[in-house]
Amino acid sequence: MLERMTEERVLCFPRKLLEDLGVFQGLSLDVDKYLPVVTSSSQLVYRNRSEAEQDKRYKQLIPYVVLICNGKILRYRRGKGGQETRLHGLYSVGIGGHISDQDDSLFAKDIGYREGMRREIMEEVAVEEVNDEAVAVINDDSTEVGYVHFGVVHITQVPNETVVGRRSGILGPEFTPITDAIKNAPGYESWSRLCLENLEVLLSKAGCATG
Repeated sequence: MLERMTEERVLCFPRKLLEDLGVFQGLSLDVDKYLPVVTSSSQLVYRNRSEAEQDKRYKQLIPYVVLICNGKILRYRRGKGGQETRLHGLYSVGIGGHISDQDDSLFAKDIGYREGMRREIMEEVAVEEVNDEAVAVINDDSTEVGYVHFGVVHITQVPNETVVGRRSGILGPEFTPITDAIKNAPGYESWSRLCLENLEVLLSKAGCATG
C-alpha cells in the first residue's frame, strides 16, 4: 500500500498572543515587544497548511528578509510558480515564506524559525549570508489572507550582488538603487510597500547607511 503524500505543516502561534500584546494594523517597529513572544517555543505549533489558511485562531509566522548591498536593495517580481496566486506579477523586496516542520531540528532554539529563514534565503536566491537584524513586524487583518499571517521583517546586509533566482516564483532578482526601488509603489505587494514606506527607519535600526 502506497503511503499518502504528507501535507506541508507550517509554523503558527495562537492569535490570542497577538491580542494580549496589542493588535496593530500594518507595520510596527516595536519588534522587541512582539518577536520574543510569538517565537517562544512553548507557544509555537506546526499545523497542516490547508487548515492554517482557514483557521483564524492562529497566525502563520513568516520571516520577510530584505537584502541590502551598498545602497541597493534586492528586488524581484513574483512569478506564477509561487503558491500565493494573489502576488503573481507584483514586485517584492522580501525573501521568505512559510516555515515548515522540515526546518525543525534537534538543535533548534526556536522550533525552526531561524533555520527556516536561512533555508528560504538559500533556496530562493542562493545567498548564504545570514547576519541579520529583526527590525519590524507586520500584521494586516484587512484581508482574509492577511488575517492568518504575521510577518517579521529582517534586514540583511550582503557583501556582493551575486544572487540567483532558484525558484519559479522569483523572477529577475537584482539589486536596484534604493531611490529607484521606492518608486511605483502600487506595483509592489502590500508587505513590500510597507517596508519601502518605512525603509529609512528600518535601515537605521539595522545599522545600515542610508546615504
